[in-house]
Amino acid sequence: MQEAKLKSWKTFCSINDGADPWNAVYKIASSKIRTSTRLTTLEKEDGTYTTDARSTIMHMLEHFAPDDREDSDDELHRKIRKEIQEPIDTADVKPFTKEEVIANLKKFNSKKAPGKDGLTSDILIRAFQAFPLFFTELYNACLKKGCFPKNWKHSVIIPIVKPGKEKCNDVSKY
Repeated sequence: MQEAKLKSWKTFCSINDGADPWNAVYKIASSKIRTSTRLTTLEKEDGTYTTDARSTIMHMLEHFAPDDREDSDDELHRKIRKEIQEPIDTADVKPFTKEEVIANLKKFNSKKAPGKDGLTSDILIRAFQAFPLFFTELYNACLKKGCFPKNWKHSVIIPIVKPGKEKCNDVSKY
């Protein structure tokens, strides 16, 4: 299995002529490359097949992001669950300064398209410059509580077929 993964990775890298292999992934994810990849029928563990796009996506989700169930936890997972139930001790965590916040905002690529919220890095920088105390306090409140809004954690998942696996019916081809 390790050999097959390594061979697949080397094939993927060679397709990109030795250039940055993540460049192709970025271009696909940002819709700069039109791919003809379509979700295909996948074989499930019980030998049956998915029948439509919805069942294929559900099978992929179950495989790549299985349910988080306590009854299937091992010792490490039980320990992690116990630790996250306890309040976070942030006494030794230093609050963000205005300078740190603006320095990080300036690291964002101004040429990138806005996210789901429609805000570009230029807009965020201008908003910070108008309300530096508000933004600094907002980030510090999130840090202190150990909680950041769910809508800040939005992501887009794009299935990409591994090279040479196009005709495979196994979910691991993505």
